[in-house]
Amino acid sequence: MKTLLLSSHVVAGALALMASLHAQSSATPPALGLLRLKSAAKPNDAAPLVTGKFSVDELSASGVAGASKGKRDNVDYVALDSGKEWTRPLRGNPHDVTFVSFQVYASQTTIIDVAGARLGFTASPVSGSLQVMFDDSTTGAPQWKSLNYHVATGKYDGKNFAALPTMTVRLDPEAGTWDVFSGSRMIADNLPLIDAKKNDRTFDVRAGTEGVWITGLVLADENPLYEDANNNGIDDNFERSQRGGLLLAADVSKTDKQYLSQQWKNAQRTKSPPALLVNRPLPDDAAVSLSPKS
Repeated sequence: MKTLLLSSHVVAGALALMASLHAQSSATPPALGLLRLKSAAKPNDAAPLVTGKFSVDELSASGVAGASKGKRDNVDYVALDSGKEWTRPLRGNPHDVTFVSFQVYASQTTIIDVAGARLGFTASPVSGSLQVMFDDSTTGAPQWKSLNYHVATGKYDGKNFAALPTMTVRLDPEAGTWDVFSGSRMIADNLPLIDAKKNDRTFDVRAGTEGVWITGLVLADENPLYEDANNNGIDDNFERSQRGGLLLAADVSKTDKQYLSQQWKNAQRTKSPPALLVNRPLPDDAAVSLSPKS
């Protein structure tokens, strides 16, 4: 099990805002900015996912206690009151690798459960931020550990939220592990699935102390970020570049896979992976700072 320590603890919030401003001044980006959801690929881009391999949630609040539908900066979202939950079923066969991409505006104590993968958000030692935690338990009794990933907070309709970049969870039920990406960067891999929760085939958000906004959810049968023909969570282009044009075999040892995965994460530190450009709600003070001066 490995995690990636970011050199700048609050870089996620700054980069997310920059990507938002860029995206909102250009053409409408694909859902959550996911690289393989583009309608057409440029040379050297990953091939788009075919229709039927993914679904984009409509973000309905109908029939959910404590939930309401909102719109801000031309972006739809579901708002949950503190302690309330919003749940959606996952796609696919429960034994297959599957991908869940989402974007939330989390307040402190927000928890996200995805079929045995659990993320939580709590106070950070970095001022003005929340830190992203993961549950290291295999039994269900929470054992929170930090991912060493911190997201700056801001005010949104007066509430203190950490506006997360697009996050993608890769579930591997047969291996009993999961990986997590922030944007197109892998930040942790081979985390343990909670065995007692593996059959709960849902994406579930439980709102924290000031509630939560859910601004996007994409479910995919294949990696929505990179081509991954051998389904091991590593970008095929990188894999081939390190292995003379070959991909790892399906029955490769766990040690060999983890070694290549660590090489990829190291490479992503030195050369930033592609940015995900996505329209998203901006903080309360952005409207003031972006308005023309008289």
